Amino acid sequence: MCDLKQLYEVRKKLHEVPEIAFTEFKTQEIIMMELKKYYDLHIRLFEPTGILYEYTKGEGDYILFRADMDGLPIQENTNCSFKSKHNGFCHACGHDVHVTILIGLIKYVVEKKLKKNILFLFQPAEEGYGGAIHIINTGVFKKYSIKAAYSLHVTSAFPTGTIGLRPGIMFGIPQEFNIEFFGKSGHVATPQKGRDAFLAAISFYTEMIQLLAKKFPAQEPILFHIGKISSGTVRNIIPDLCVFEGTFRCLKMEIKEEIINIMQTLAKSIEISHNIEIKITLLCSYAPVINDETLTKTFIEKTPKDIKIINTDYSMVGEDFGFFTELYPSVLFWLGTNCSEDLHSDKFLVDEKSIDIALKVYKNILE
Repeated sequence: MCDLKQLYEVRKKLHEVPEIAFTEFKTQEIIMMELKKYYDLHIRLFEPTGILYEYTKGEGDYILFRADMDGLPIQENTNCSFKSKHNGFCHACGHDVHVTILIGLIKYVVEKKLKKNILFLFQPAEEGYGGAIHIINTGVFKKYSIKAAYSLHVTSAFPTGTIGLRPGIMFGIPQEFNIEFFGKSGHVATPQKGRDAFLAAISFYTEMIQLLAKKFPAQEPILFHIGKISSGTVRNIIPDLCVFEGTFRCLKMEIKEEIINIMQTLAKSIEISHNIEIKITLLCSYAPVINDETLTKTFIEKTPKDIKIINTDYSMVGEDFGFFTELYPSVLFWLGTNCSEDLHSDKFLVDEKSIDIALKVYKNILE
């Protein structure tokens, strides 16, 4: 039967080879090597680095379990014995553990010969590239009647031995964007001959924050954030270009569209008032993760009594499992792990004992 110590070793192998969106070839190879002896599994998708395994031993509908598999372009700083061997990349979001848990669940299902119909998806490119919608758009799920979908995400907000979830909105809607402000270069001594792109950008940001505060009440959760600003070349030259790299977050699709409209309308106004040009580029965006209320209630009832359940609030993090929650009754839960660092920290390292907890939860779902 599935041995936890063996799974811990699998996790270490995965942790050593973090790979970013659609390049998870070594990760894919490890998965396939671990599962190659299970002839009851059938590969239904190999696109390009993701894998969908089908296990059909029952009657009726299927259950879908999904694990994301990509790493992040962050240099690891944990000093663990199985530290990343890929310079400049690490599993700072714990997807190595997500993959390990799903491998462990598959081994349990096959070795127990459960009379179930189950799909197991190892999904690439969750970190900002929308791997979920890529997989869905292949049409691979159209032949299946899926009654429920499950996923999880590790967190250092709760200790090992706990899980967190809520019915309804679990994770919000992220919308990434770039804004380019095109002005005209000139010497600072003769500002009338230039058009300051940086000044226009600051005006845009200030007015945007004011408009959002005025438009939406305090009880409507919204975040608008500029994480990176690039502008200028020399201290005494008016910058002819400024670039914002940012994101906003909200909970409702209609609010997302309103914010985009406000950005575009304000851009036209700033173009006129500052005599510049503005280009807004909308990048990756995910659907909200919405936990089905009935399925969540059943999930909680089936959770082993020795695992503490924490009733969480919604989170503004983005997760492309939201595309699955649009299609099927679904549950995504936080998996607690003892770690003093937060997600995406270069020191984030998941406690391997959390693998045990997740497997107990998933096994009970299948009973």
